[in-house]
Amino acid sequence: MTAKNKILDFLSTGKTLTAAQARFQYGIKNVGARIHELRSDGHAIYTNQRTLKDGRKVAEYRLGKPSKRVIAAGFAALREKGINAFE
Repeated sequence: MTAKNKILDFLSTGKTLTAAQARFQYGIKNVGARIHELRSDGHAIYTNQRTLKDGRKVAEYRLGKPSKRVIAAGFAALREKGINAFE
């Protein structure tokens, strides 16, 4: 199973994932790159910042549904490039 599949499977459970968790549980070193690839594949993965009790800030990734605004922005970007998404 690829690192991308491991991350996507985990996020599909509805839980959030931090880079530290991905490294510890799955041995994934460059989590940000895998998240970028999943987003490029069309998955709506959101990043939320959380502050731990000791003051450190941690990014948590979660799988969600894209808002209408996000979808509209995607179609607008395609139109700017001269691409009709419904051809």
